[in-house]
Amino acid sequence: MHTPDPKRRGKRVVSNLENNEGESRTASEMADVLYHSMALLAKKGVKIEDVLQVLRLRFSQSGIEEKKSRVFQKSMD
Repeated sequence: MHTPDPKRRGKRVVSNLENNEGESRTASEMADVLYHSMALLAKKGVKIEDVLQVLRLRFSQSGIEEKKSRVFQKSMD
């Protein structure tokens, strides 16, 4: 089994966007990012539900508020 590598896949997405390679190609590369990220989460024992909860919280507040909360959370860890 291959080691999940979302970092490398993410670089491909950025490259596709910078080079205007088209929506279909970018969507395909982003699917790879998500797949590899989910595989890595599973390998590390992180539940996708926990990730989705973080996303729900982020979408319910401004970016400035969200960033402040991350700084606060890091200091508590």
